[in-house]
Amino acid sequence: MFAQDTVHVSTSYTNGKKNEDYFRNLEGNKHGKYQRFTRYGKLYIEGQYNNGTPVGIWNFYSSDTLGELVQKLDFDTLKEVMVDPLRVPSLICGPRYFGGNMLQQEYIQQRIKTDFTETERARLKGTSVLVVFEIDPKTYKPYGIVIEDNALSEDIKLKITKIVSEMPAWLPPVCKDGTPVWRMSVVFLFQ
Repeated sequence: MFAQDTVHVSTSYTNGKKNEDYFRNLEGNKHGKYQRFTRYGKLYIEGQYNNGTPVGIWNFYSSDTLGELVQKLDFDTLKEVMVDPLRVPSLICGPRYFGGNMLQQEYIQQRIKTDFTETERARLKGTSVLVVFEIDPKTYKPYGIVIEDNALSEDIKLKITKIVSEMPAWLPPVCKDGTPVWRMSVVFLFQ
């Protein structure tokens, strides 16, 4: 990808500190180096995108003023390369979406863009749909998916169910609290 094929995007917090720094390709997808910062100005997330898909090793840092490396994920192999066992258990006790909430929402928004027609997206604009499911303790994949919105057609519910069931496997919990089943939820926001 050549420089003329991308647009540099840099956003800031209201305090003036940088929030995100990345590039978008002509299709509007993130492409190339990506960085996100805390409101304190410390690096929070860094990695690479290839046409909207996270690739390679991503580093995740603590969101406090220290900005210490707490996790490394390899998006090519979908493996957790490193996790700081002293910091993460206090933050997360249960399965974790591979890449965190930000990448989970990017996955959902990308799938809304590709799995729903333009007419469906226009009709659902402004709608948020809560989806509740459980994580299988052996496979770390979603199952038992429930959408409790009776206003949605069965076709729309089937598409949402498919998107959730095809999510990448979640990371296992760092702490072991003996909970055999984890109930999780995500929100589909049609923008």
